Amino acid sequence: MDDAQRFADLVTPALAAHCLEAAENRLGKSFLKADTVKQSLLINRFNGGVQRRWMKVIAETGMPVVYLKGFAFAHSLYPDPDISTIGDIDILVRRADLEGLLAFLTDNGFEFDLLPMAPWGFISDASFMPLVSAEGDCSIDIHVQPDCYPAYRSLAVEDVFENSTLQMIAGAEVKIPCIEHAMLLCLTNAAKDKFGVFSVRKLVDIWMLLRSGRPIDWDVVERLAASGSFLKPARVVFALLHRLGMPKGAVPESLCPVPSGLLARPFERLVSDYASMFATEPTAMRVFEREMLLCTESGVALHNTGLRLKGLLRRKNGLPEGYSPPLDAMGCQGSFAPLAVIASRRLSTG
Repeated sequence: MDDAQRFADLVTPALAAHCLEAAENRLGKSFLKADTVKQSLLINRFNGGVQRRWMKVIAETGMPVVYLKGFAFAHSLYPDPDISTIGDIDILVRRADLEGLLAFLTDNGFEFDLLPMAPWGFISDASFMPLVSAEGDCSIDIHVQPDCYPAYRSLAVEDVFENSTLQMIAGAEVKIPCIEHAMLLCLTNAAKDKFGVFSVRKLVDIWMLLRSGRPIDWDVVERLAASGSFLKPARVVFALLHRLGMPKGAVPESLCPVPSGLLARPFERLVSDYASMFATEPTAMRVFEREMLLCTESGVALHNTGLRLKGLLRRKNGLPEGYSPPLDAMGCQGSFAPLAVIASRRLSTG
């Protein structure tokens, strides 16, 4: 399998074809099969249509939300949303509005999908397990923080809401993050993915943000990354992009120094993984090394380790506090309700 096909497998053929279009025109050759790209675009078109339908339904409720990551990028960064549409919608909501949004979605057939978890359970404090529509064709990730620790140390929910921009999507005006916050969330998500295969798409979005021609206040990006304790992984991302061909001057020099000292060899291995599009999967020890040395600052690494140890003793299921699964072992229909109410229901059916 060549690099182009591996790239397509990681980001979808539709997005890969868009990224490779200039190189194909220059070389006069196609890297991907036309039928494969067409099929990918059709799948994305179907997914996008479903997502926009639910977006409009949510907009009609008047509940204030901000659309994050892939859904926002598909409709603001790319000439056609079918190029970049993926299978879920990320929605940021204030905690005060969480119960109302959950009630609305579950009343309309959405249920939490209890995905397999690591032995320490669900450690994110920014979002929950995905909500899936009754038809199984739409997945929604509800966020109560823009991203998990340490992102919200400097980028709070109110910051994202207050600085959000309006985007017209399918006839509805919705909120998406400003370009600086969108960039920061790409950086924190790539680091959270340990710069592995799932981070490739985030780096594509970063590159598209840089190519969009929109002015970026780099002082804001650097200040928030530093005060939020994720400046080191942010610099790793930009240094990696430089090694992969990003022209000098696209990002301030202060944000892309090449990692040195103890970080040098892990960084070179990361560059090799990206250059080969992860032809060889990194070992568990390599991933652990990367997380400790490149993806987190020291205090964050200790924080995450503590969460995992705590999770081994008291495992979280990734559901909002006070929420029972749609159908528990007692055959009781779940809802967003106080724990005392849920307990009384279980006793009454026992």
